[in-house]
Amino acid sequence: MKILFWAIVCNLFILNQNLIAKVIYPDEARLLNRDCFQAHLYEAIRTNRERRSDYARLSDGKSRGLTRELIFAEKLGIPFMAKIFDRKAKKFQKKGLTIICDELLSPRSVPDFVEFTPPVGEVPENFKPVGARKLKRVLKQARRQGDLDKVVSVTEEVLIELMKTPSFNCLIRNDLTTILKAAHLVKKHESAASSEDAKGVRKLSLSLLDSVIGILPMVEKLDRKAFALQKQGVAIICQDFPEARPRSSYRPGSYSDF
Repeated sequence: MKILFWAIVCNLFILNQNLIAKVIYPDEARLLNRDCFQAHLYEAIRTNRERRSDYARLSDGKSRGLTRELIFAEKLGIPFMAKIFDRKAKKFQKKGLTIICDELLSPRSVPDFVEFTPPVGEVPENFKPVGARKLKRVLKQARRQGDLDKVVSVTEEVLIELMKTPSFNCLIRNDLTTILKAAHLVKKHESAASSEDAKGVRKLSLSLLDSVIGILPMVEKLDRKAFALQKQGVAIICQDFPEARPRSSYRPGSYSDF
């Protein structure tokens, strides 16, 4: 009963926030250089809503639970993460910094919807996790020690390994790309800031990095739930997020300019 109660409370809170908020999407957010985290999540919600009936039809309804979880997590992220980060970033963005926008708005667009996409690359018999809990611990430890180079190298190693299975583990690939970009951009934003803002800019960049690292286990659970559908050629998640599929030209260090 307690779980149901808090689920209802959260849904009502999210609904209220969405009613009073102006919905913004990536193109406008990038142009205005503001509210980029919210735009990132609103785009994901829109994509999942638009495609949920198609996925349900293709999967005989098996995708419905996964789609609900995705949309719920994205809605929850707006008041509890996105609005907070966007508010903190605003004073720096007004001074010309593109912090948060660079990390969360991909230069790639959401892939077009395709009804049937046979898996390519390796096709495991069962879901092959990256070990998100251990990965989270390793990245958190490196971050606490101030070793951003290790954050980058460990994340790159996982992304390279995931190139073997491009049709699976798509949500964690999307989020690892954000981690890689965020780690690369810490010094860039800090250097671009004024001396009085540099400390605050660095703190905000590292806070974003910590937040994305922190949700990796949850993200892997969603990938696990998507595996059977993806194996059948229903490319849910993999064609719904800009960075869900590998970059064909990826090599170590190739994300540093994004």
